[in-house]
This record gives sequence, structure tokens and C-alpha cells, in this order.
Amino acid sequence: MARSPAEAGRAPGPRSAPRTLRNRILAAFLLAMLATSAALVHGLVQLRDIGLALAVLDDGYLPMAEVTARLEAITRQLDREHDQLALEPDGPLGGHRASAALYGASLTDACSDGDRILDRLRPRVRDANEARAIELMVRSLDEIRGAQTAYASAFRAWVDAAETQGERLAARTDELDRRRSELVLRVDGISQLVEGRIGAVSKRAAQAQERALAVGGALSLLAVVLSSLLAGAALLTLRPIGALTEQVQRLAAGERPGPLAVSSNDEVGVLAREFETMVGAVAERDRRLKERASDLDRLRLRLRRVLDTIRAGIVVAEHGHAAVANPAAERMWGVAPGMALPGWLVALAPGRHEAVAHGGHQYDLDIVPFGLHGTLVVGEDVTRRIADRERLARSERLALVGQMLAQITHEVRNPLNAMSLNAELLADELEDDEHRDMLATINQEIRRLETLTGRYLELARGRRAELVATEPLPLVQGVLRVEEEALRRAGVEVALAGAAAPCELDADTLRRALRNLLRNAVEAGARRVGIQIGQDPPGRPPVLWVEVADDGPGMAPDDARQAFDPFYTTKAQGTGLGLAISRQELEDVGGSLACVETSAAGTRFRLRLPMVRLPEGAVDAAEGPGPGGAA
Repeated sequence: MARSPAEAGRAPGPRSAPRTLRNRILAAFLLAMLATSAALVHGLVQLRDIGLALAVLDDGYLPMAEVTARLEAITRQLDREHDQLALEPDGPLGGHRASAALYGASLTDACSDGDRILDRLRPRVRDANEARAIELMVRSLDEIRGAQTAYASAFRAWVDAAETQGERLAARTDELDRRRSELVLRVDGISQLVEGRIGAVSKRAAQAQERALAVGGALSLLAVVLSSLLAGAALLTLRPIGALTEQVQRLAAGERPGPLAVSSNDEVGVLAREFETMVGAVAERDRRLKERASDLDRLRLRLRRVLDTIRAGIVVAEHGHAAVANPAAERMWGVAPGMALPGWLVALAPGRHEAVAHGGHQYDLDIVPFGLHGTLVVGEDVTRRIADRERLARSERLALVGQMLAQITHEVRNPLNAMSLNAELLADELEDDEHRDMLATINQEIRRLETLTGRYLELARGRRAELVATEPLPLVQGVLRVEEEALRRAGVEVALAGAAAPCELDADTLRRALRNLLRNAVEAGARRVGIQIGQDPPGRPPVLWVEVADDGPGMAPDDARQAFDPFYTTKAQGTGLGLAISRQELEDVGGSLACVETSAAGTRFRLRLPMVRLPEGAVDAAEGPGPGGAA
């Protein structure tokens, strides 16, 4: 059993072992089959002979026996009629004449029936003796008809003599007796012939049955003996196959088979030796397969780790279903292995697709053929990248505008301060009220210009978050108290709802953004404003959100998209800087401001501001309306 891997891997060479097992089994099988076939053939031959004999009896001799029985019955009636005629020769002859005609017709009919039976039987007879017997019966029927005809002639002659009372009546009577005796003898002859043939055929059928039983039984017994010998030899010869089968089952179960104690030189021995060679080859193959499987497992694990760590979504699809999908693909598109691809992915043609919008996100996708019927999809979520790029471009634009405005404002504010100071001094020296009113108007316009330049400076300088401990709800209430008078004059009602836990956040930025949104609602002609505050659920980064919704006329889609661009405004007196400055300030501290809904029924803005949660009671008093003007 023990063989080296090199020997196990080599193919076995040709062997010269005689294949005696097959020859022995084949010879024993042929002998048993020959004996069985001989018994079967002999039985079939005997059954054929018996069948032919029975057919001859059923279709020929038994119906002929019925015909002979009819003939005998007719002749017996004829004898009785003849005896009565002899006793009363002077009686009326009309009745005797009618009876003679009836008997003659019956004999003729019976002979005709016998001819038909023999005509049907003649083609089916194979035995020469039976053929001669049938021909003899045919001649006997002809002789009966001839004897009947002769008897009828003699009877008519006797009747003529009896009617004339001639001298030849005695001679006619003797002739009639002789014809009657001849007819009876002919009928008795064919009856004996039929009975003899029935006995002979029955005897031959019985003999054939006895021979069939004897020979068939002997051949069957021989076949049974040969079959038993064959079974015993096969069991004795094939006994090692059981051990070989057990070793094969152990090999199939993954166990290493033991040695086979088979020393014969027949096919079983050759099979056992070849099996041992195969076991060695299988063991060597299993060792190599295990090594390769281990290498493949390591490679698959590395590949899986690589796929799991890649942030881009990777899907290998076959026939519209995902065969491979990494966690990024499942997270972004909800595609897991075995699932059908989403329709929007299936609809994309192979190639590069940039900024494909789906589910509120944008993706850069590369779709290439993979294999015969597969597709490889590699995609990356670029929503944040596009938003950052837009935010950077917007910030660059605002910074550039801010730098320009800062320079202009710096040059303008000094003359404005001097003009304001001189106007105030001049107003103190003038006593004319009309002149004083003119100077007051000049001072009012100078203050408006100072306010405008202040806004430009706010746009120019960036901010850092200044976190202070506060409670969001009182902070919003403080903003409403500051704007209460302006809201009352404009006829605007404000409804505040929601709550938020104490936290640290940039309260000044929140105040200015809220005041800006409230003033925009008043300027848009709103009559009702709803403010809702809240916090993101636990488990997410802590963010305070505030929604401001008004019932104004709303904005057109194009206006809503450009509302946060600097200097874009739809108001006659607006500067287009309020929303731009508010969003820029919120984004500078990590927040956001967006228009989430606009229609003819009003507009809804949502601002989000990062915060740090504080435990309850950390803030002693509600945050009041701190300083800071509207942007």
C-alpha cells in the first residue's frame, strides 16, 4: 500500500494477468443458459405437439364423433322401421315411404357435415397417420352415401313389388335386407375409425405431456444446479469485492483506506492493485489540492479585505443580478450579492458616467463588460466633493468680493465719519429749522451708508465659531423679543414650537441668521411665520436645526437656486447679501442654510448648526437677546 508520490503519480503499465474470472463466469453462465434454453425449447415443442393434438380433437375428431353418433342414431331408427316393415308387409306403404325419404335426407346431411369438418381439419394436420385417417374417413363418408343411395333404390323396388303383389317380392325383400346391412356396416366402420383416432390422439398427447414433464424437469434441474454452481463460484470469487467496496466507501468519506489482502492473479487482484495505486495518487492529489485551496483562501481573504476597505462601490453583475458586491456598494445603492441590480444602474450604458443623480446623491460611475455575460460597475459618491467644490468656488467668489468691498469701504468710511461729525457740528450752530432738517437728512443718509458699508465688511471677514453655553429655545425667544416691535408693525404672527437640550454653540451666528430670515419674511409680505427647533437623534453628530416657514408668495425655482448668490435679489431696495452672508457665516462654523421648500403657499428654510450637548442644569439661565445686528 505504501508507495512514493512519484510511483503513485505514474500510470500503471500493461499487465499480463490472465482474465480467468471473466471466462469462468461466462462459461458457467453459458452452460446454465444453454440448459435453460434447451428446457424451454423442448417444452415449447411438446406444448406445440400437445396443442396440435388438442386442436385436431377439438376441431376435427370430436365434431366427427358427433356426426357418427347422428349416423348411428339414424341407422338405428332405420332398423326399427325396417323391422316393422317386415312384420307388416301388407300394411299401408305411404308412411314407410315418407320415413325412408326422411332417413335418407338425414344421412345425406350428416355426411355433408362430416365433409365440411374434414375439409377444415385437413390443412392443419402435420402427421402422416392423421392425414391417412382423414382420407379414410372421407372415403367412408362417400361409401355411406353410396350405401344409402343403394338402400333407397332397393326400397323403391320393394315398394313397387309390394304394391303389385308380384312374384319378385321375396327377392326384393332379400335385396333390401342386404342393402340395409351394408349401410349399417359402413356407419359402424366410420364410427369405430373416429373412436380409434380419438383414442390414438389422446394417447399421443398424454405421451407428449409425460415426455415434456420428464425432459423439461431434467433440464430445469440441470439449469438450477448450474445456476447454483455459478452463484457459489461468483460469491467465492467476488468475495474480495466486498472488502474493496468498503475501502472505496472509506476513500469517498475522506478517510485513508487500509491495505487489501488480495493475492489472486485474476481481475479482482488486478483491480485491488490498481485501487492501491489510485489511492496513492488520490492522496497526493488531495495534498496538492489542500495546498492550493489554502493559497486560494488566503488570496480570497486578502481580496475580500481589499474590497471591504475600498470606499468606492464595486459590483460584478451577471444576467442582471449582483454576483459580487462590496460593503460600499450595499451602503450606497442597497445592492447585495444575489440581488437584482436597480433599474437606474441597468439602464446605464457601458462607459464613464459623471455626476449621476440618484436618491439625493451624485455618483461617478465606470461600467465595463466583465466576462461573457457580466458587467463590472465601479462607482464613487461625489456628492460631498461636488458640494465642497461649489462651496469653495462660492467662498472664493465671496472672498474676492469681500476684499474688493473691504478696500472700498475703508476708503469710504473715513470721509463718511468726517462728514457726519461736521454735519453734527454745523447743526449745533444753525438756528434755522429748515436748515436743521436738511442737515438731519444728510446725517440719516450718512448712517445708512455706514450701515451698508458695515454689511460689506461682514461679508469680507471670515469668522470662527465662538461656542457659548446656552439653551436653544430661550435664545430663539430672545430674538423674537428683539424683533417683536417690527413684526407687530408689519402685522406678522410668529408661532414657535419644539425644544432642544442645553448645549454649546455659536449663538451669535444663530441670532443673526434668524433675524435675517424673519426680516426676509416680513419684506416678502408674509402674515404668519412658523419656527420649529429640534436636535438630530442620538447616534448622529450633534446638530441643532431650526426651520423657518412663512406663508408669503414663495419664490420661483430659478430664484430659489440663486437666492444664496451674492448680490442676487428680487427686491427693489435689496442688496442681495443677506442670505449669502448668513449661509457663509453658518458654513464658516460648520453649519448650513438651505431652502427646502418653496411654492405659492410660502417658503421654508432650514438652518443647521453644530453643537456640543450639555447635561441638564448646566445652563443657569436662558440665553437673552445678545448683541448683533441683522445681516
